[in-house]
Amino acid sequence: MPVITISRQLGAGGQAVATLLAEQLGWRLLDRALVERIAEELEVAPEDVEECDERVESFVERLGAYLAEGFPEVLPTPVLRPVSPERTARSVRRIVGALVEEEPAVVVGHGAQCILQGQPGTMHVFLHAPLHVRVARAMERYRIGEREATERIRRSDGDRKRYVREHFERDWLDACLYHLCLDTGSVGVEGAVDLIRATGRQILRGEGLGP
Repeated sequence: MPVITISRQLGAGGQAVATLLAEQLGWRLLDRALVERIAEELEVAPEDVEECDERVESFVERLGAYLAEGFPEVLPTPVLRPVSPERTARSVRRIVGALVEEEPAVVVGHGAQCILQGQPGTMHVFLHAPLHVRVARAMERYRIGEREATERIRRSDGDRKRYVREHFERDWLDACLYHLCLDTGSVGVEGAVDLIRATGRQILRGEGLGP
């Protein structure tokens, strides 16, 4: 089945692009649906998965897990998240591979560009934008101030970069991972969708991408 993965910087409009693209193509959107599938497998709430999504365990989390396993008397009361970033990442690998076999899909994040790298019928897209554009979008989306938006973007970039490096030994910003890199600050959401579809007709040989 044809698949388009969308990797994105926070504030680059990835959710809007992926949603519009999936709607225009009539394909399944694997974003929230993927989180819910992971949560079902791990028997936790989707919110717990989202907290661990696209990040790696901190030293404190690793230490806590070690103490809880080896010295349970030290931690008589659970203090860790119900699910760890590592468990989440392992589930993502299994579930992404299975879901994309079911029907054409647009997959957002989760390292899908690495999981499906080199697989026939896949196209990988990276969305970025200038910092001031990202900050403005984050302020509007989360209803926060400029300072908090800038800090949230900084943390997100770091988390996503570490996630890809830790679990796939790749550089999140390596252009070689992607067929197409787009500045949504320049082309906008609809322009990005148009360019993805046009490129997809070449990469995926027109698989349901329209005229």
